Amino acid sequence: MPAVFHLINIVIIHENMEIKNYQLNEAKMFADVTDGIAIIINAVTGIYYGMNGYGTGIFKNLLDGSSTEDVLAAIRALPGAPDSVEESLQAFLDVLLDFDIILPAPASSREATLKSEDATYDQFIPTCKEYKDVQDLLFADPIHEVSEEEGWKPEK
Repeated sequence: MPAVFHLINIVIIHENMEIKNYQLNEAKMFADVTDGIAIIINAVTGIYYGMNGYGTGIFKNLLDGSSTEDVLAAIRALPGAPDSVEESLQAFLDVLLDFDIILPAPASSREATLKSEDATYDQFIPTCKEYKDVQDLLFADPIHEVSEEEGWKPEK
């Protein structure tokens, strides 16, 4: 009987959320995680993005090769996970895709791990916010004129 339940659970996951993998849009974005918070900078627009701790955990797992199914399973295993975790995960992925932060990646699977304290603190709602307040400063920084071949050449 437990095998039947497990099979039914997998079918329900597949019906509602397509299994996908994602990677960082490296053509546009730079990402770093500092003190448990992801900061992503769009090198084309100068806009940067910040995530809460729970969103950062999901983001890191996706970039490390966990599929959406792997992440969803990890979320559901957390104590106190609400029934709406699938919807909030999909909404978070939609935001990341809308901001061009992530792109589809080849299929892979890797067990996802999330901190229950981040999920609880953020009420199981992953967020990614857009910030445009330093666009001009980011573009004024000459470090943007660096190439792999030539490095940084300060103006003379």
